[in-house]
Amino acid sequence: MDESKVRQEVRRLDAERRKLIGRVLRPGRMIKGSLYQLGRSCGNPNCKCARGQKHLSWYLSLKAEGKTKLTYIGRVVPADIDERVKRYRHHQRMLARIRSIDTKISDYLNRLRDAKLEAIGKK
Repeated sequence: MDESKVRQEVRRLDAERRKLIGRVLRPGRMIKGSLYQLGRSCGNPNCKCARGQKHLSWYLSLKAEGKTKLTYIGRVVPADIDERVKRYRHHQRMLARIRSIDTKISDYLNRLRDAKLEAIGKK
């Protein structure tokens, strides 16, 4: 890739990075973790769960100190909790994209620098 194309790509990546930074600076309320639906049995021998139809409940799964912790949410997930969990995952993806862009920009700038390096004393 010639120097002109490298500079254009750095400018494009920088514009994308600035846009992402603008978005992560206003994240909104978030909840870290993932939502999981689990089935359980109540123990009543006459209940539907004794015949295989488990009682379904939602839990928030979160890693803390190397262990997975489940927090009971309920039989129905409130929309605001679901939205906050999704917002957290989206925020994390944007941060990862910013890190990826930073790496690419650094690589391109190093490429431009290396193209201009001169060796002294070598023939």
